[in-house]
Amino acid sequence: MRDQYAGDVSDVLKFAFLRALAGVDRTLGIAWYYAPGDDRRPDGRHLEWRGEEAWRLLDEELHAGLATLPERSIAALEQAAIWPEGTLFHRDPMPSRIERNAWALRKRSTLDGANIVFLDPDNGLGVETEKHATLSEIRPLRKPGRAVVFITFPGRSMTHDALLRQLHEQLTAEADVENIFTLRTNVSVPRAPGAHSYVQRQRWFTIVDADAEVIARARAFALALESVPRVRAPGRCGMSVSACVRASSKSDPPSRTESASSFE
Repeated sequence: MRDQYAGDVSDVLKFAFLRALAGVDRTLGIAWYYAPGDDRRPDGRHLEWRGEEAWRLLDEELHAGLATLPERSIAALEQAAIWPEGTLFHRDPMPSRIERNAWALRKRSTLDGANIVFLDPDNGLGVETEKHATLSEIRPLRKPGRAVVFITFPGRSMTHDALLRQLHEQLTAEADVENIFTLRTNVSVPRAPGAHSYVQRQRWFTIVDADAEVIARARAFALALESVPRVRAPGRCGMSVSACVRASSKSDPPSRTESASSFE
């Protein structure tokens, strides 16, 4: 996560999701995977949500807090009145590879009191770079009573169904995870400021070790997203979100590995 991305439409989406998961009875822990400096990419420029009523109605408190950020920075996000009480933050800058294990230990200690931990790297799950979280970093964050949530950005190397199945199978094989749920979202954003053509931005949110209540909150949030323009279902299922939940691994029953697949 970089300062230049703070308050972008992706933040509205992911923070609304996390607030929905936490409710008033869970403690959030945010692992920013903070990368100081501007990478000179155009990412983070999509602020159209500020003027769109549907985003405000999705989560009015969040909308007000993000719309009034004094600056676009992770520090400002942490100070914003958008977080459930007691939210914990780990903002140590991304380390060199040789220092990464020590950095990960500090992250685990800082977020120890959280029962929902969110990993927010620039490029989701992948190899060990400053832009990725790794499967090996998920395992030590797991403990009884805690759900671990992370963001991924699906590529184009195979179909999204195949990518999702691969992700869930990797989590099972490499992180010893069995209870997996993924919410797939697609937000269409203007191709350029003021443009009338749009490009799609896929954001997947995977939860491991969630209890039944957290899964129910994730499904309710997915349904709430249907009211937001350009956050859409692909039409593949022709059913509601809850009706589109399905097993994504042939070897696991639907209650163990699931995808809210009507947003893709």
